[in-house]
This record gives sequence, structure tokens and C-alpha cells, in this order.
Amino acid sequence: MSQQPSGWYDDPSNPDMLRYWDGVTWTNHTAPKKSPTAPQSTIGRPYGADAGTDATGAAAPTQPGAPTPTTPMPQGGWQGQQGYQQAPYQQAPQYPGAPQGGAQWMYNVKTTADGVPLASWGKRFAAWLIDGVILAIVGGAIAWAATPNLQRSFSDMFDAAARGDQAAVQQMQSEILGPTLQFSIVLWLVVSAYCLVFWTTTAQTPGKMALGISVRRMSEPGPLPLGTAVMRRLVPLAGQFVSILSLIDYLWPLWDDKRQALHDKVASTQVVEGKQPRRQG
Repeated sequence: MSQQPSGWYDDPSNPDMLRYWDGVTWTNHTAPKKSPTAPQSTIGRPYGADAGTDATGAAAPTQPGAPTPTTPMPQGGWQGQQGYQQAPYQQAPQYPGAPQGGAQWMYNVKTTADGVPLASWGKRFAAWLIDGVILAIVGGAIAWAATPNLQRSFSDMFDAAARGDQAAVQQMQSEILGPTLQFSIVLWLVVSAYCLVFWTTTAQTPGKMALGISVRRMSEPGPLPLGTAVMRRLVPLAGQFVSILSLIDYLWPLWDDKRQALHDKVASTQVVEGKQPRRQG
């Protein structure tokens, strides 16, 4: 399907207005189809003609409901409201996934400041689950390869606990503390690298790609700069130490008017429908 060019089109929520289409989605910029001062304008009329005459100098029609002409009188004269032909405006663009319903869509869908629809919490959660499965597989592979003795140590500790040997349990706990902390740090770095690489290149992790959503800055579209991406990882980092923070973070978009999680607010980002344009250069 061809991309509809940017421009002014019929507003789907108000037939008397025009709304600006930026080539991707509707914006919040509107304008009336006909200037309210058109009847008083003398532009296009002979010099000295007042607003009550048409472009030929003839008196404009005065019957109730007749339009005030701002173009030359057509051959055969004005035929009243039904006969008046105004230059047609272009029809509203059609594009894949465009919600139908005119005004209902315009007022019910939450958008960014420049009119891009925000992703729902359900889509964000589903994307998070997909990414979680991918990272769990990667983390398991790292644990198996980097700490082959850690699984054995846990198994021995569970066996000692089953026998009631508390002294052996305490000793094993102290032995596995270091490797466990080391693995946690490595795993967090892997997860962070996973997020940073995708956020700064395509603005979509594999989970977001599968759900057709992406992350961007509030102020402008496009993949995240590295500094913004790093800021977005600070709240998940704090959540490693305060478990309730992670839960609040992921539930926050359910009641937030901008559908932002806490990590979005820290980094001034939003998750939106669709892909992001690639950064030039």
C-alpha cells in the first residue's frame, strides 16, 4: 500500500474541519475548511467592489442559506445552496491499522504529544514475557557454562537440609554466596546489554517487534540515544534490591495518563504503536 503524503485532509472527527496528516499518523493541528471572514473578504473582486458583490462585480445572492461566492460566478448564475460547487478537499488518508469511527477514535486513543498512539499495557506485558523467555534461556546457558559447580553446590545444600545437617547447610551457603553474586552481576549486565543494543538501534527488543510496538523519547521519534537508554535501566537496577519497586514499575502504566512505567518517567520515554524511523547518518 502506498504511503499517504503529509498534508491537510478532512478531519475524521469533524466534517467542518481539516486535520494535518504528517505522513505517518494524525496530528493535533486543525483548521476550519472555510475561513469565517471569507464573506467579508474583497480578495479576488474588482477594485472598489464591496463584500456584497462577487468577483464580476455583480451582487451576490441573498437567498437564505446561499453561499457567499469568493470565486467568479459560474455560467448560468448561482443556483442556490444545492447548485454551489466548492473545490473538493482530499479525502482522509487510509493506512494499515487505522482505527475507524472518526470522533470516537480521536478522543479515546491516548497519543504522544505529536499524535502517535501509545501502546497498551497488555502489549507491553506480552512483549516483556517474550523477552523474559529469551533472556531466561540465555541466562541458563551462561550459568551452565560459567558456573558448572554452582548447580552441584545447590544440590548438596538441599541434600544436607533434607538430612537436617544445619552445620553443612551454613557452610555451603557461605561457599556459594560469592559465585551466586557473581552470576547475578553477569546476568544483569547481559540483560542490560540486550536492552541497550535494541533500544539504540531499532527501538524494539524482539518482544516489542513481535507485538508491533517500540520505545521512543517523549519529545521526538527515533531510537533512543545511549544516555537515555542507560537512564531507562536505572529503575530496573534499583528493583534488584527492592523487589516491590519492580512490581510497581511494571504496573504503573495501568493508571498513568501517559502510559509510562517508572523507568519511562526517569528517562522521559514512551512506548508507542509501530516502528521508529531510523536515525539518519
